[in-house]
Amino acid sequence: MIYRSLLILCVITASSLNADEVSFTATDGGATIHLDGKQFATFVHTESPVGRPYISNLFTTDHIKVTRNHPTTKDDPDDHPHHQGIFFTWGQLNGLDYWHMRGRTVHDRFLKNPTNGKIAYFSTRSYYLADDNKSRIAREDATYTFRKTPFGILVTLQATVTGESAAAIFGSKEEGGLAVRMSKDLTVDAGASMTDDEGRNGGGEIWGKDSKWVDYAGKKQDRWVGVTLFTNPASFRKCWWHARDYGLLAANPLGPLNDPKQSVVLKKGESFTVHYGVMIHSNSDQAEYSPAKAYKYYLSQMPK
Repeated sequence: MIYRSLLILCVITASSLNADEVSFTATDGGATIHLDGKQFATFVHTESPVGRPYISNLFTTDHIKVTRNHPTTKDDPDDHPHHQGIFFTWGQLNGLDYWHMRGRTVHDRFLKNPTNGKIAYFSTRSYYLADDNKSRIAREDATYTFRKTPFGILVTLQATVTGESAAAIFGSKEEGGLAVRMSKDLTVDAGASMTDDEGRNGGGEIWGKDSKWVDYAGKKQDRWVGVTLFTNPASFRKCWWHARDYGLLAANPLGPLNDPKQSVVLKKGESFTVHYGVMIHSNSDQAEYSPAKAYKYYLSQMPK
């Protein structure tokens, strides 16, 4: 009788779980993110002393880490401490450098609280502050979604940036847009691969070019794992790529890169919107994963 009771309890407990559900657990500075109860990422909206929103320590569905450790450990390269994982920002806004965290981006509030589900989501409002750390240059309203797909875990971002000052001037720098910093063992320098939809390979060929997607992946724990960063034709501009063999990948709409003529000026109340997707994938070998098919799937899931 005792064994039967235990069996019934196990069946009821298992059936009460929603398969493929993404859930959030609140923290003081953001939330941990879980798939089927197992943490695969952390969202941070407040981090002293400067801070900016970011997602760190991302894992595949089979729990292989694809982004760098944050905070870094003694075994990690000590370069670019501002590369936390996945982050969205600008290298030059009214003369301030938010990419290197020399300008301050502050979380204001959740517009939509973290909501669990097969497609989990939250929306945030942040402000880019002037060098007095009080005046607002621009506002960022960002919506993130998370879901399990046939290709891996898909993270999407829709960000609308609105001028809050007389003129918010976004300069064309290579640093800007949505960026991913890979785990140290998933870099071109460590033997991984970086490819785009035009067939280019490595940072030397991909840097400064425009393309629909770039896949950064390699062998880890006997699996082919990595991240594909997707652009979206619904964005106000196409994207150019800041791509480095040491593990950085960024899709930047302010291109061609480092060209002053490509700057964007928002008067107070004016805005632009960008859309991105990030596919975190893991397969037994490279041939099992098609970035092109994953990109097509991503676009099919976006609101028309």
